Amino acid sequence: MNIDILYVEDDDVDIESMQREFAKIDKAVDIAIAKDGKQALDMLYGRNGKPQIKPKVILLDLNLPKMNGIDFLKKLRKSFKFEDIKVFLLTGEYTTKEKLAKSHLHVSGCIIKPLQYADALNISWCLSASEELSKLFFMQ
Repeated sequence: MNIDILYVEDDDVDIESMQREFAKIDKAVDIAIAKDGKQALDMLYGRNGKPQIKPKVILLDLNLPKMNGIDFLKKLRKSFKFEDIKVFLLTGEYTTKEKLAKSHLHVSGCIIKPLQYADALNISWCLSASEELSKLFFMQ
């Protein structure tokens, strides 16, 4: 199932905030929520009773239970199946850990939480751009 965004976040307040910001821009954005890295991988692979999803963008919190964001990102980037998915790190502060992840694990950007309207707008533009590129490359 194709969706726009997979949001990997364990904090319900941050989830509600993100949904509110995207609703201001486009109510038609399809967003799936995973509460930890393991659940996100289950959703991407369609394992453990989860329907398989194919997001265009992943918004990834780094501090997660069960499997943290960096470990999730390492597993994600091991598969060529997911190499075209844009990943944005969500963090309380931009530190060396985030900078290293960004440079070595093909991260599109880092967003300081909480997600703001401007962040949602930039991600929305990213979604629109990927749709336009798909139309260009897959036209017959």
